[in-house]
Amino acid sequence: MFLSPMNMEAGTMGGVPSRQARLAHAAKHAELWNAGRKNEWVASWRTICPGEVRMYDPVGTEEKSGFDTATSEAFDMFQSILKIKMITVQVNGNEMAWVCENHFGTEPNIQMAHSIETFAWDDHGNLLIKTYYPMPESVDSKSDPYTHLLGGQG
Repeated sequence: MFLSPMNMEAGTMGGVPSRQARLAHAAKHAELWNAGRKNEWVASWRTICPGEVRMYDPVGTEEKSGFDTATSEAFDMFQSILKIKMITVQVNGNEMAWVCENHFGTEPNIQMAHSIETFAWDDHGNLLIKTYYPMPESVDSKSDPYTHLLGGQG
């Protein structure tokens, strides 16, 4: 059977995008983001998001939902002040995780922080994204983590 990036793996994983599709997306995620190629970046996400998207960005804050929230809106909010370097990607079963080195802010106030980002698909292709990055304990589910991260730069 021929598997294109949009085809789902056969067998028990059902709606989970193929390992190849997930790795292909991860391979171009940072490059497309850093180049400001929004349409291609969003289209790449669509190859691995056949269902609904839920996101904790970061974990410990309020859940966000929707493909556009996780992609287009995030791109519009952060792309101009965030550059990403992919450090490592792991794909196991119906999950994927990566570690990124993130440089954010505007000159002369550029900061660096590592993030761990996890992606878990259910059998219907619905995606749960969880991100982990340095955040003070005072940031909780009622806080806006982006205000802390951006510090008025967004």
